[in-house]
Amino acid sequence: MRIPRASLLVLTLLFATAAPGSDDELDPKAVSKVTVQNVSLQGDAVSGVVSNTSPHTVRDVKLQITYGWLWKNERHPGTDNPGRTDSYTLPGEIPPGGTMPFTYRPASPLPKRNDGTFDASAKVDGFTEIVPPAQ
Repeated sequence: MRIPRASLLVLTLLFATAAPGSDDELDPKAVSKVTVQNVSLQGDAVSGVVSNTSPHTVRDVKLQITYGWLWKNERHPGTDNPGRTDSYTLPGEIPPGGTMPFTYRPASPLPKRNDGTFDASAKVDGFTEIVPPAQ
């Protein structure tokens, strides 16, 4: 059965980092509905798999991609840390219980340096959940 788009309830959940102990703590149930696994870094490209564990289709999944910098000599780090965080929105929709692989390549390449290495991570920063109306 196809439900007309006009009769769907669309919930957009955007997350922000809340200070520990603040009143702005994130709802763990909402955060755990869409997760990222198997994150890897190959050159500049970050790849992984996004899973939708909610009972509804999700779209507009926003990822926070972090390129952390690990100094070769952590006891005496340099002053020019090239680490950064980028945002990426997955194209398309993920059905309930479904997964979507992704690969993100930054618009500006990571610098080539010999005083450390990059380590990548990704987390969900928000998504839109499409909820059919109650019957």
